[in-house]
Amino acid sequence: MKAKTTTQFNTEFMLLLGRLLQNGFSLQQALSFMPIVFPSQKQWLNQLRTSLEAGERLAPSLAAVSFPPHLVAQIELTELQGHLDDCLWHLGQLQRIQQKRRKELIGVIAYPCFLILFLGFLIGMMQIYLFPEIAQFTPTTTTISPLQFFLRIMGVSVIVIGMLLSGYFICWHRQPLLKRLTAAFKWPFLGKSLQTYYQYCLLFDLATCLANGLNLAEMHQLTQQLAQTSWLVQLMQRLEAGIKKGGTLLDHLADTTFYPSELRLVLAKGSSLQQMAKEVDLLAAIKYDDLQRQLQQKVNWLQPLLFILIGVIIICTYLSILLPLYHTMEGIS
Repeated sequence: MKAKTTTQFNTEFMLLLGRLLQNGFSLQQALSFMPIVFPSQKQWLNQLRTSLEAGERLAPSLAAVSFPPHLVAQIELTELQGHLDDCLWHLGQLQRIQQKRRKELIGVIAYPCFLILFLGFLIGMMQIYLFPEIAQFTPTTTTISPLQFFLRIMGVSVIVIGMLLSGYFICWHRQPLLKRLTAAFKWPFLGKSLQTYYQYCLLFDLATCLANGLNLAEMHQLTQQLAQTSWLVQLMQRLEAGIKKGGTLLDHLADTTFYPSELRLVLAKGSSLQQMAKEVDLLAAIKYDDLQRQLQQKVNWLQPLLFILIGVIIICTYLSILLPLYHTMEGIS
């Protein structure tokens, strides 16, 4: 039976393992130390150590114990050509930022969601007790109230959007991986952040390869050792196929779907591998900061949108109460 891990543990595991490797621990020594820090995950760590002792590398061993596949792919590429400690540290930091943003998101939407639930309960009580009483004093009318109209519009919208999204995601999952990612980059609200994340991963891996003196051919040979389902492997295969059909590397890097536009400018300079590695690493750091900024902006946008929804519900509720009373007063006068 495989032990399960949490997102929090995965983050802390990568950060600690990266820190231990940076401080001179071997992989086996680091994993022997970890049960002291993570006693609740002793079974999972023992399964990982058993796989390593059997001769497997770290990335396949992590895959065997159900570590997140997108993290395994990043670790595998770096493990094959060095700087595993830096890779683990960077991935851990990125996961920590994502967790921080997730907590901020929960904190931002918790109060508006509570208000929406409270309003839903209040509206339900009004529908049962208040509106029938008001209807007794109003002239006979077939007009629906503003609140009922709004709720019907919202209900129909949710059903229609849900059906459209279900159909879209069924078709989306049937597409090849790179086409799925390309389509995901165009999603409203989340697409740009997803694209920035994948561009950051590409720049980080490229900077690591360049720092180790690998040229494009050697990088291609390296990626062939990765799992063929990895998006990075498929991206390299598409790039190689495109070059064989004609055109230069820089021509194909002009496609900014996966390749940042700045990368083409850096490679066009023709600098030495060492200098190029520094420049690509700087681009990766810029993308990393850009990703943080985008995630924070999205968190900041959600709360005002929810309050606008609450405001519309409150206005419709007031109109549903006041308009019948107004019509009643007109009838009396």
